[in-house]
Amino acid sequence: MTTVTTASLSDALPTSVPKLEATGLNWAIFLVHFRDAVNAKGFWGHFDGTTPVPSLLNPATSKETAAKSQWEKDERSAKSLLTQKLPDSMLMKVHTKPTVQERWEAVVKEYTEKGAYVQTDMRAKFLASRCPEKGNVRDFLNQLRTKKEELVQVGVVISDSDYLSTIISSLPVSLEFRIGAVGGRANVCYDEDDQTRCIDVPVDGGSRKAEGTASAPRS
Repeated sequence: MTTVTTASLSDALPTSVPKLEATGLNWAIFLVHFRDAVNAKGFWGHFDGTTPVPSLLNPATSKETAAKSQWEKDERSAKSLLTQKLPDSMLMKVHTKPTVQERWEAVVKEYTEKGAYVQTDMRAKFLASRCPEKGNVRDFLNQLRTKKEELVQVGVVISDSDYLSTIISSLPVSLEFRIGAVGGRANVCYDEDDQTRCIDVPVDGGSRKAEGTASAPRS
């Protein structure tokens, strides 16, 4: 029978935490999953500096010595958690730093800066999104909404007007459609297979009413 120790559990992250890509393209989702997982294990204070190394009196009491030993053990676990999910190129840059806080600060700086360069490209790709001809419009719009939410995590904010414009321009040219928005929700109606189908699309923004119609000739 295999015995799983508490230490081995504390030093392992769930598979839901992705490995950080060297390009930083998955930095946003990595940050959310990694921070939540580490926080659940009780080690996040080692990353953000809110759990500093305990100080010792001279001479140190047995309680102080035990507290410092536990901190050092948790620090090693925190370093292991970070090492598991870093690309080799980033690991080589930070492994000589003595504390996990210093390593994490370097990672955040590196990938926040990388994110700044890719934000424009990510925004452009979102605005150029297109639903494939004969594709499932409902699935596509759901994916578009998810992508919009993911972009917010890297500082790319898509305004309501840009979001609605993207929806309009993204639908297949073979569809005739109508779109309107009021109170933070958009309603997209289109004709397909001799039926009118409508999709309610949440919009994050304000309460201003925006209405419009658009159509594309059937091919």
